[in-house]
Amino acid sequence: MIQAPLLKIPRINVTLDASVEDLPATDMTVHELAHPHDLLVRFMLADPELTASLLTNYVESRTVQLLDLEQLRCESPINVDKNLVEIIGDLRFSTVFKNSQRQSNVFVFLAHQSTVDDLMSFRVVEEVVKSYREYIDTVKQAGKGRPKSFPYPLVVLLYHGKKPWSKLKRMREMIEGDPELAKDFLDVPIFLIDLSLVPSEELKGHPALVALLETLQLGSTGKLEAGFDRVTSRLTAVRNDPRATGWMSALVRYAVSLCRIGQDAIYNAFSKILNEKETQKMVMSTAQEWLLAGEAKGELKGQKNAILDVLSARFGEVPKPIRDTVNSYSDLIALKSLVGFAGTCKSLDEFKEGLR
Repeated sequence: MIQAPLLKIPRINVTLDASVEDLPATDMTVHELAHPHDLLVRFMLADPELTASLLTNYVESRTVQLLDLEQLRCESPINVDKNLVEIIGDLRFSTVFKNSQRQSNVFVFLAHQSTVDDLMSFRVVEEVVKSYREYIDTVKQAGKGRPKSFPYPLVVLLYHGKKPWSKLKRMREMIEGDPELAKDFLDVPIFLIDLSLVPSEELKGHPALVALLETLQLGSTGKLEAGFDRVTSRLTAVRNDPRATGWMSALVRYAVSLCRIGQDAIYNAFSKILNEKETQKMVMSTAQEWLLAGEAKGELKGQKNAILDVLSARFGEVPKPIRDTVNSYSDLIALKSLVGFAGTCKSLDEFKEGLR
């Protein structure tokens, strides 16, 4: 067993809204994300190879068999509405049906949930419509007028909650009407992957995908600290892949945010894919990064308190919806601008309107 060098690694429990500039192969607006699950899933599954592996191994559908997964491409992350941030994993892919001559005639939406949501089908409809609006604008900007058709929507819902998602409620079940009337006009194909029903030994696919799925399982059940070494060992099979360091870094960040893993666990994780010198460098980088993240989190809290204090001093008690919205922000620049707005707005209603 490799013995870790004696380094002082901080045991900080913070959320993953810190920057990920050191992680390769993705372009993301980190401040949109609120939870460790979001950042981990969005980073790793933005890789088309991992998402193709997910579709191939976990979605039993004729639709997937018709797709050309070699042409699967991740679109720019979708800027979803605030009330969707925790519902949709804001990853959208484009591809084509096999033997198609078109550049793109399929949209694959990748959503993930750690809790059951009976309105999930409705939220999916919102996301598909939003993407179609963007598609119309893209076609018009290309000088092709209005589109005569839209890409086929395929939604994959990755669920990693503690209990099984017994039933995914469809739109047809939520629309009232006479029994003789058709009510499936808003139904979008949704394929539910329920990780709570898959034993870890039956996980399959690309090693990095398996590591991700097992990490989500353990993270959702509070067992990640005990199983972290097993999870990261899965990446030894792809240690020569240039993406391996990024994957390992993402798993370490997630683990640090959810449980108090220490120096040995971090060192042993990186040592599986790096030499000793590179491992020490990554361990030190992780320590420095999380110290800075802790400082940044403190500054965020200070700005939020300043906004609410100013509003309270000017208008009295601040309503809970406004407080909740302010506290949901994780963009320091936006918060600093809101401090000024809190001091100049004419009423709480005006401030609330400015938050939208």
